[in-house]
Amino acid sequence: MGLAAVVTATALGWMAVGQEREFRRLLLAGDLAVVEGRSVEAIEAFSGAVALRPDAMVAYLKRGDAHRRRAELSAALRDLNRAHALDRSAPEPLERLGDVTAALGRHADAIQHYRDYLSLDDRSATINYKLGLALYRSGRLDAALASLRRAILLDGTLGESHYVMGLVLRDQGQSRDARAALTLAIQTRPTLAGAQLALAELERRA
Repeated sequence: MGLAAVVTATALGWMAVGQEREFRRLLLAGDLAVVEGRSVEAIEAFSGAVALRPDAMVAYLKRGDAHRRRAELSAALRDLNRAHALDRSAPEPLERLGDVTAALGRHADAIQHYRDYLSLDDRSATINYKLGLALYRSGRLDAALASLRRAILLDGTLGESHYVMGLVLRDQGQSRDARAALTLAIQTRPTLAGAQLALAELERRA
């Protein structure tokens, strides 16, 4: 009986090792498919990982993000909510939840997700920018400006932050400061066509 117990334990151990290897292989295969633009194959690989490890936050996170890339927002939201439920200390699901709810036009939800992210890690310029953008789209200009200023303080090379700040300042009637912000946006990221158009319109009005 003792020998049988040892054999059973050994067999179960090897099964667990094999399962973990397959789980990691599926995640890597999904990541590669995402990089190569094969989103359907990516979702299939991540779904296999979910089936092997339904308690693994990262599998739901990756599948949710793959759905987001395909604009399958309801499926993305379902997976990302599950990822967040599995690990509430992880900031990544909160960022993606903010991205998806923002894409759905649910800006109040996006604002809350980004704020929840910042409660875990307040040093992200990108999340401060996304929060500022969501606040701007919801018409909360003063709060948007404060968030965008934090983003620029953390990373002054993020052209999008200067761009949205220029829009906020424009809408507040601060044309001179708006022109300065939009100019910085173009200098830091010359491909921001929206910033170029907004600056041209301000110059025309001036």
